[in-house]
Amino acid sequence: MLQDRMVRNVMTDDLFQARINQAVLDFTLGEEDKAELALLEILQEATDNSDAFRALAEVRLAKGDLDGAESACRSALRINEGDLTSTVSLARILVAKGDKDGAEKASADARILGWKDDLAQHEESA
Repeated sequence: MLQDRMVRNVMTDDLFQARINQAVLDFTLGEEDKAELALLEILQEATDNSDAFRALAEVRLAKGDLDGAESACRSALRINEGDLTSTVSLARILVAKGDKDGAEKASADARILGWKDDLAQHEESA
């Protein structure tokens, strides 16, 4: 029974990831509104999906919705606080908003996360 639930969860995660990938493709092809709508639909079903929040932040940043971008990015970071990509996105959003202090802090946090990632990769290869 537990194994069946785990298999269903993996299948559901794969389905959500495929839908996120499609939304990212739509965004890449210039269909920002379609991508945003798809990501919002995903987040109605999977409220803790940091990948969807991170993608939504990028879509909203591109659309100039800086408050919406920041909100989505901070949601991604609440779910996965050590995510380097979301931290870099937050720095970019705060720069766009003119929040110099916030952008500097987010950039510093991103550098630290990057160093930690580099060290972890170096230890794995040693």
